[in-house]
Amino acid sequence: MTDTVFIEELSLRGKHGVYDWEWEKPQEFLFDIYADVDLTKAAKSDKLDDTVCWTYMHKIAKEVIDGPTIYLIEKIATTVAERILEGEPRVTSVTVKLRKNEILDEGVPGVSVTRSQRS
Repeated sequence: MTDTVFIEELSLRGKHGVYDWEWEKPQEFLFDIYADVDLTKAAKSDKLDDTVCWTYMHKIAKEVIDGPTIYLIEKIATTVAERILEGEPRVTSVTVKLRKNEILDEGVPGVSVTRSQRS
């Protein structure tokens, strides 16, 4: 059984990118984060302590975006995924989809990474 705790369309602003002009003012980064976790206990107990709260994922994404400049969105997404897994052993895998909404007029580039707990 796979259950998922997620947060979609999390809009955060930061100064990340390859080009100098991307560091001049914050630009929007849009996250979708999906954490696979067994929610059976939480569904029965109705207690926050028995789940992985989406606010935990929000906090990690915000810390990474508010942190030092990172050139590639691949590294941003991977860093968020790995930190979620490191801090919450109940998460078996996590997918982070990350888009840069303001960089192109013709489309929205992005990446999606999935990472799993090591056995």
